Amino acid sequence: MAENKLKTKDFIVWSISILFFLYEFFLRTVTGSYQNPLMQDLNISALQFSLMSSTMFVLLYGSMQIPVGFIISRIGIKKSLLIGTFFCAVSSIGFSYSPTYACALTCRMVMGFGASFGFMCVLMVVQERMPRKHIALFIGLSQFIGTLGPMLAAGPLHTTNISWRPVFIYLGLFGAFLVLLVLFLVENTAQHKQEKISFSFKKLFSNAWPWYIALISTGLYIALDYLSANEGRTFLALKGITPSSAAYMISLGWAGYAIGCPLLGFLSDKLNRKTQTLQLSAILGFVTLLIILYAPSTSLLHLVFFLLGISASGLGVGLAMVSEQTDKQLVVIGFGLTNAMISITASINAPLIGLLLDSSDRAKPASLSHYLLSFTPLLVMSAIALVVSLFFIKKTYLKPSFLPA
Repeated sequence: MAENKLKTKDFIVWSISILFFLYEFFLRTVTGSYQNPLMQDLNISALQFSLMSSTMFVLLYGSMQIPVGFIISRIGIKKSLLIGTFFCAVSSIGFSYSPTYACALTCRMVMGFGASFGFMCVLMVVQERMPRKHIALFIGLSQFIGTLGPMLAAGPLHTTNISWRPVFIYLGLFGAFLVLLVLFLVENTAQHKQEKISFSFKKLFSNAWPWYIALISTGLYIALDYLSANEGRTFLALKGITPSSAAYMISLGWAGYAIGCPLLGFLSDKLNRKTQTLQLSAILGFVTLLIILYAPSTSLLHLVFFLLGISASGLGVGLAMVSEQTDKQLVVIGFGLTNAMISITASINAPLIGLLLDSSDRAKPASLSHYLLSFTPLLVMSAIALVVSLFFIKKTYLKPSFLPA
């Protein structure tokens, strides 16, 4: 357990893990900035591009979260960071030289494997090295810095004329630089005994509490994630909103998320009211989603999207609760459960809603009413987060039943 004093060497390790998290988050989203060139150079369809760019990457990333948690518990932070940075660096260079779609797809999958170590290592560094009384704040700050990855991929990169191949070579070289930083500046953490982990692993997953946190965190995040990456702009256009205004609204959602992560973390630490913070986030998320979907007026939607982002940032408070309530030898597995549920749900949610939209009359575009019906999964997940947070989560200062005696 970290003491309440921040040491310089611990700050350096946290900074390196944050840099890797930003780097892998950038890798997750950068292909979207080169959709047309990638489709032309690799001679692939839009479906093949989506499989390579996001679907296979996210599925591998999500499915690896719990195994990665187990790996970190067994071998420690330094070796885990080395694995993640090495595979990201090698796969980036391999992707840049890919002559075929099959080769590029394989490299993206390897990239997803390496990236799966990013946020998990950050969470474990915060758990073991940051001041205990500021856990939620440092998780929030980590999330805030991580969001700079997609912002850089979607913003400054669009203003350059650099081809995707040299960009991925540079990314690979930067990954190699991270490997050297980890190798020379990061000390390894304590490794835990297999017998202890196996026993606690079973005890953790047989308890309902970590599943509740995972459900709440998923319900908080899923709407913002889907609306920004999929049909959000088309839906808003049906409500009479211009494409530029729709894009700005979604950007405000991510701005709210970026600001809310450290803000809610600080407040929940300062007030020692993480349960109440999570409940307020769930209430805010459900109300704002209802307004976005069903309010006839669009005059306040800019503010509403910002508040939706604030509510989504509550997942950081959920992760802080996992940190506080779980045995220190198993906390990274608890983190893995939450991250896995968010990632896998997101990868399933998008094609599910797409299937619902495709069930409409294909001879004409889907109507606003059909979009509202198809978006039901978003509302259901938000409602589940609200109900679970209000009626199933105990106050964080109560000792949970799955902590070892």
